[in-house]
Amino acid sequence: MIKRILVPTDFSEQARNAFEVAIAIARRTGAGIKVMHAVEVPYGSGFSATGDLTMQTDSMEHVYVLQLLEKTKADMARLVNSVDHAGVDVVQQVDVNRPINQIKRTIKEDGVDLVVMGSKGSSGLDEFLIGSNTEKVVRTASCPVLTVKQRNPEFTVNEIVLASDFKREIRHAVEHFKTFQALFGARMHLVYINTPGAFESSSNISQKLEHTAQKYGLQNYTINVYNDVMEEDGILHFAEDIRADLIMMATHGRTGLSHLLSGSIAEDLVNHTNIPVLTFSLK
Repeated sequence: MIKRILVPTDFSEQARNAFEVAIAIARRTGAGIKVMHAVEVPYGSGFSATGDLTMQTDSMEHVYVLQLLEKTKADMARLVNSVDHAGVDVVQQVDVNRPINQIKRTIKEDGVDLVVMGSKGSSGLDEFLIGSNTEKVVRTASCPVLTVKQRNPEFTVNEIVLASDFKREIRHAVEHFKTFQALFGARMHLVYINTPGAFESSSNISQKLEHTAQKYGLQNYTINVYNDVMEEDGILHFAEDIRADLIMMATHGRTGLSHLLSGSIAEDLVNHTNIPVLTFSLK
């Protein structure tokens, strides 16, 4: 059940695209949306998480931070008003905090069911939603995270790729994924990427995938074994071949493993594909 959606924003085009997708999901689920931006101020500036002055600080710095907060609130209002959200409950939030800390705090305090984030990919590392912040949220969030690059205001999902090594317990992730599948009435394509370094016979893998599908009570699905040089490339090529609307992956975070649940594969996919990616951390 998706009742509360969090949309962290840096007011970029990709972040606006994420807000549009969140609106589309909210219209299907009746969920409320919180659009959030965290202003990171210099350590010791004396501002609390609500933007209040809590200790003696330099007056010029004080004025600068207050002006920054006012500008941010104006940017937030413009963003919210630029997207048609009629019938959807949208709340705006501007805080003084490190972005990743505020995202995690809001997820916990608000009982967030889904985070929808914009991502530019691997090139713009100086932006709020890029690189380390996106990867940290994907890796550590206690709820599913949907990353979006391109504009897709209707956000209809017909074909879903569920990529995994299917060797670990992913029940908690699958329950979230099943909810998303049911929301759109989509078909789920279970895929194992067969690589030269971890090659198995197609018949053995197909049996494992079918066992997984039965174990987790999946419906409306297909079983697929796809050969490629690397797991990430295989997922991308398979998703492109079937014209997938969404890629789903569970992640354990960065554990140093070479399998799909290592975390790095999920984060690389977020950076390198224009297809929306839904991840859930099993940590």
